[in-house]
Amino acid sequence: MDVARRRPIWSDRLTQPIARRVPERRRPTAVRAIRSVHTAAFALIAGCILVFTWDAIRGRDGHRSLVAAGIAIAETVIYGSNNQVCPLTPLAEELGAESGTVTDIYLPRALSVRIPMLGGSALLLGLAFQILRWRERRVG
Repeated sequence: MDVARRRPIWSDRLTQPIARRVPERRRPTAVRAIRSVHTAAFALIAGCILVFTWDAIRGRDGHRSLVAAGIAIAETVIYGSNNQVCPLTPLAEELGAESGTVTDIYLPRALSVRIPMLGGSALLLGLAFQILRWRERRVG
């Protein structure tokens, strides 16, 4: 079953002018650079979700949790507001990549299509634990 690709809502207005400025001979190098940055961002955000959720489950709510949650929530807002398309994905594709998504490059399809659901669920779990802990402190 082939799933239709989502179209970005707003990022193409940013990425198309950038892609037009990259000379044809530099596009393969630009795609490699975008994939590297995209992979690093994906790993960072996934790590932040895991750190925040783990800290919430263990009852920790320090600076590390706050920064991790801020990064994860900011990415959620960016990703969600763009029709669940990372802004780097269309840029890589406009420069010639067959697929610009990180998950399609490195993960099996069965897992890659579930990344938003898994990451979102973990983030919501962490938020739920933190809210419960906050309420316990206010009452107690």
